[in-house]
Amino acid sequence: MTTANPHWDQIQHAAVDRLRRAHHHLWENVSIYLGLFTVEFFCAQVGHSQVLQADAFNNLSGIFSTGLLMTGLYIAAKTKDDDLWGAPISKEEQATLGPRIQQSRFRFETIYTLIAGLVMVIIAADIIYKALLVLIQRPTYHLEQGVAVVGALISGFLLTGLWLSNRHWAKVLANTALTAAARDSLTDALTSAVTVLTIISVAWLRATWLDGLASLILGCYILYTGIKIFRTSSLNLVDYFDPQLEHRYRQQIAAFPGVRSVVFLKAYYDGNLIMVSVTVAVDPQMTAATIYDLTRQIDSVMQHRFNVAATALMVVPRDRV
Repeated sequence: MTTANPHWDQIQHAAVDRLRRAHHHLWENVSIYLGLFTVEFFCAQVGHSQVLQADAFNNLSGIFSTGLLMTGLYIAAKTKDDDLWGAPISKEEQATLGPRIQQSRFRFETIYTLIAGLVMVIIAADIIYKALLVLIQRPTYHLEQGVAVVGALISGFLLTGLWLSNRHWAKVLANTALTAAARDSLTDALTSAVTVLTIISVAWLRATWLDGLASLILGCYILYTGIKIFRTSSLNLVDYFDPQLEHRYRQQIAAFPGVRSVVFLKAYYDGNLIMVSVTVAVDPQMTAATIYDLTRQIDSVMQHRFNVAATALMVVPRDRV
């Protein structure tokens, strides 16, 4: 592909537009998470609730992870720069390998998502450590139930609204960063609901160790979520792709008239974009015009049926395979 390729220009324009709109909507996440952290941390200090403090730091991790996602989206959406994250790009390379450079920029979204997962792991480790101290030392304190419950309820209601907003725009923009944000805000809303129940249980049973236990469970859950995000991003960066989905791609392409067999197929992610490289065997007598039409048909079907951004097709004669 070259920068003169109108097909790539359309893909790039649509992808960059979605990235910028997703970046705009993530500001909503930052403002809500920041407000919730402030409210919950204050209520946790006044109400002497360890689990509410853990929930507050869970929302703090939401600020960091969202900020990292926004940074990745910002870098991925750049199109006119003559550098790649400060590294210079020659004019010749910009002219001849523009799409490849932009695809590299798209991967910054995945890189920053990976870092966000690592931040969640660090915060979770701190929560688990403090929860274990509570369980081991068994401190005695009076839990201010009313203040703590109010803080958790405010968090639960706002996060539920945030989840609905993220889910809506994730579908509209087909953006994985917003999809991750929606999943994160839903789990945070459920966490706040569990926090309310824990505070009420502690106040009713007067067992402060329940506060530490709930905080420990919450920390483990945040740790699990962070590791899962880190793992998924790492696999995307090393070009891992679901083999079952690749098999479906292979079956679809093999079903085209004129394709005798699929010799090679590899799918990978460039940020949110699914890219496919495929080699097919065709009749040696097939004309260049027929091969061109076949290439266009395969690319069109892969886009509309599987949301594949671009299919790089290589054709070889069947008797040379």
